[in-house]
Amino acid sequence: MSLSLARTLNLGRVARTPAVWGKRYLAQEAVGKMSAQAVVEQTWASAHAKNPAFAVERELPLPRSRKREVGIFIAVAVVTWGFGSVIAFNYQRMTSTPVTAALFTARHNDDVCRELGRQLNFTSAFPWISGDISHLKGFVDAEFDVVGDKGIVGHLVLKSRRTGKQNGEWHTIEFYVSMPDGRKLDCNV
Repeated sequence: MSLSLARTLNLGRVARTPAVWGKRYLAQEAVGKMSAQAVVEQTWASAHAKNPAFAVERELPLPRSRKREVGIFIAVAVVTWGFGSVIAFNYQRMTSTPVTAALFTARHNDDVCRELGRQLNFTSAFPWISGDISHLKGFVDAEFDVVGDKGIVGHLVLKSRRTGKQNGEWHTIEFYVSMPDGRKLDCNV
């Protein structure tokens, strides 16, 4: 059956305009008759044609070094993690049993209440707790500032050691509040 007869009969196909049909048909016919190697060569040649509409002839830029950006990121990350770790360890010391028990005992000591006031507490919401606290190794060396109703700041010192193994008895070596004038108020019970 010829092409014109198929168009006339319209055998279930959409009739196309002769101009569009002809170009597509001829292109498909040409590709169909060419070998695969010839198609690859023609595609390669058309892709590398000196046609300004499709290709820009220029050197590719060199990739930008990101060493500086990566270095800054690593420095900021290390500082952030370091600062966060210091804050976390200080918070752990602040909420530990020896520190809270020492603050409780100092609050109920008559000499400390008389000098600093009744409402004894840390000097700030996040005080710095100096020293080490290790329940596993059996020692507590904690120092921090406290303030009472009278607004006078004292320095609480607690040093304690455990005798024996894990279930040994704790012995307080030093437990006092030092006043700004140098006096030490003993808090041992």
